[in-house]
Amino acid sequence: MLTTDADPVLIELQQLVSESRRVRIAQRGAHAEPDRMSALHEELSLLTRRVDELWEDPAHRAIIEDALTSHAAALRIVADARIAAGRAAARTRDADALVARSIAEGRELTWGEQQSLRDLRETPTVAWQREIISARVRDEVLAGLGAVKLREARRQLRSGLLLTDQMLNIIAEATPAILRGDPILLVGETGGAKTALAEHLSRTAIGAEPELVSGYGDITSAQLIGSYELRGAGSATTSVFVPGPLLRAMTEGRPVILDEINAMPPEFLKRLNRILQLRPGDTLHVQEDAGRPVLIAHGFAILATANEPTPHRDRGLDRLSAELVNRFGANSYRVHYPDAGLDYVAFPTENALLAAAAVVDDRGALPASIDVDVLQRVARAAFISQQVFAGAHGEGFEAFVSTDRQIDGRPGLEESVLAPRTLVALLHKVAGSAGTVTIERALTRFVEGVMHREDRRVLAMIIQGQGFRLG
Repeated sequence: MLTTDADPVLIELQQLVSESRRVRIAQRGAHAEPDRMSALHEELSLLTRRVDELWEDPAHRAIIEDALTSHAAALRIVADARIAAGRAAARTRDADALVARSIAEGRELTWGEQQSLRDLRETPTVAWQREIISARVRDEVLAGLGAVKLREARRQLRSGLLLTDQMLNIIAEATPAILRGDPILLVGETGGAKTALAEHLSRTAIGAEPELVSGYGDITSAQLIGSYELRGAGSATTSVFVPGPLLRAMTEGRPVILDEINAMPPEFLKRLNRILQLRPGDTLHVQEDAGRPVLIAHGFAILATANEPTPHRDRGLDRLSAELVNRFGANSYRVHYPDAGLDYVAFPTENALLAAAAVVDDRGALPASIDVDVLQRVARAAFISQQVFAGAHGEGFEAFVSTDRQIDGRPGLEESVLAPRTLVALLHKVAGSAGTVTIERALTRFVEGVMHREDRRVLAMIIQGQGFRLG
């Protein structure tokens, strides 16, 4: 992107280039419609002629050439920065692989490996920053790096998980435990990407697709481990033992995710207490299959998620017993909402990055129908609702919303929140509407869909407090 510096020529040129790209994209889907193709061709011709007119004006050409020269210099620096980032990522992967190998072999790092690990963890000198020789190039580089960051965030989000600092820290600490086959517990508020994190850990640490078991109140051990079923064999009917997801994961050396474990019945959790003590190499005697011994393969691990219970939320769900939680040892992690701990006056960078990643295109550019300011305001509304829902709000809350709603003596939300998962879905709706659905309309539909009347009122206050009109 050219740095415009408010120059009308560059501003117009940027608009012409962006509009031309949109027309070319539209042409890809219009081949079977001759009339539409003709109209698009004419529109593109008009845009091209206007670009030519700007270029043919000597005064304008000088401005454009200067901007293009600056842009080219910035792109070279951005490329150098990307190469440096790639090398840093490779060093991190090498360090992680070194640790993983020692864990898999059941030993500590040798002195030489420790030295190598320290070298790999060192932050290298950033040479590309010295190439920035002017404010204009600096602005171009920052814009280029911003686009790269957004493209990477978009890729991460489409893969299932935005890798915030919080997520990276949990991944780094939990990976050695998973490689050992130790169970992992992820606890946090609803919609905070706990399940996505568990799936990411399974695929990156073990390199295998996990078995997923969703928590519900009447699940049984037989459903998890396996049971006998009647199967037809010609004219006869036989009883065949069919392994459940846990047993499949054990025998195939894959992780199993127990999603919303605190929604599972106590009888099931008591059986799970014993299973959580097993590790790869141990033997499980399958009660459901006449005590048949099953050797647990390497790669098996249990990853459990649990929604944060409160007296006002998750009614009917049994709290996890201290005995069960103790089975996870030091491998229990609290997954907070993005920007947790920020003051209300601070800019919610993680929510903003999540919002932008949900709508940018493959170049890292926002849709023309979504303004940056609007995106920042919806990110702030999401941030405030998350902190209120989690009961983490403190001083300054009254500056954003005033309400008589009380939870544990504080203003709060009981059932609903503009969680990260909801924020992404809402923005996907807007970005996928070809400009026909505004963020205000999508926010209105979200609030209207909230079943709890008081939650509807509080969420409306939060959203309207960021300048949005609902209705």
